[in-house]
Amino acid sequence: MWMLGVQFSTMKRCSYCGRDNNDDAAQCLECGTKFEPPSAPALPETGRPEYEIAPLAALDKQKDFVTLVTCRTLMAADIVVGRLQAAGISAFLPDENLMQTIGWNFNTFGYVRVQVSPNDYDAAKTLLTGTEADA
Repeated sequence: MWMLGVQFSTMKRCSYCGRDNNDDAAQCLECGTKFEPPSAPALPETGRPEYEIAPLAALDKQKDFVTLVTCRTLMAADIVVGRLQAAGISAFLPDENLMQTIGWNFNTFGYVRVQVSPNDYDAAKTLLTGTEADA
């Protein structure tokens, strides 16, 4: 790694003996303990991320857009919108400009809403949750 013209090497610390080893080392030079590659976070059994789908009230069906899901970051919301648009479902991020402006302070707003038409709500919910035989 280079910073301000100075090279810093990253080191792996052995969990057994505590020796610092080069970052590309496959095992500890001191005791021979093998370094395991970092494991990926486990996904749910469906292999899909879990979403908390907002319930649709009877009065919501009269609105132009309803909130389908809230995401913690703009990037996560963009991924949801991309999945929906790939399936032919129009989606909208009403908080997009706000999060771009104050995205450095996550506690200011706290979430990004993904909204869809009430007519597309059931199809979008099915797509995100993977119900109905993973349609």
